Amino acid sequence: ALIRTGAILLSTLAIIVLLSCGNQGSNQSEGVFEKVSNPDKSLTLEDLKAVGFKKSKTYDVSELTGADSAHFGFWGKDPYDRKDFEVRFYPTGQAAVDDGTIFAEERVGENAVLDKKESSWPEGLKDARQCGGDKASGPASHGIQNCKKAKYWDYFIYGNLILFCPGGNIDTAIEICTELLEVLDNP
Repeated sequence: ALIRTGAILLSTLAIIVLLSCGNQGSNQSEGVFEKVSNPDKSLTLEDLKAVGFKKSKTYDVSELTGADSAHFGFWGKDPYDRKDFEVRFYPTGQAAVDDGTIFAEERVGENAVLDKKESSWPEGLKDARQCGGDKASGPASHGIQNCKKAKYWDYFIYGNLILFCPGGNIDTAIEICTELLEVLDNP
């Protein structure tokens, strides 16, 4: 229990640090994007498609406060190594921050809310999970009960876009999202 409490405190501290470091002014700091950047930029799904993003699904956002649209798809600099992303569009950068942050926080990291009954916005939860388990343990280890690990470990608010970052940990997630943000920032 002490280890779990320590992990929760560490995760909470990391979120607080990331949120406090993000500002709505400059968009980059030493090559790393701020948590919130380019608040006046207005992006569309077409902007993502123009840099190679492939949309797989469009989600129903009728229950996602303030959102214009949300999509699941994939992108990667290397066409043979593409990663899954969830993207959400809001009318403005400020709306993304005001309306989207609470929903975004719920979907990322070790403590992500991935149970449909507990989630504030359960749309797309299946795509936000990844499975874990030991293949040697047999078929039982691959059941749905073992597919509740978070796929997304962080997110960025870039203009009116919330971009969810896949990865097995926060550092990898930030690196993967940064690659896509750099391409969006310099099309």
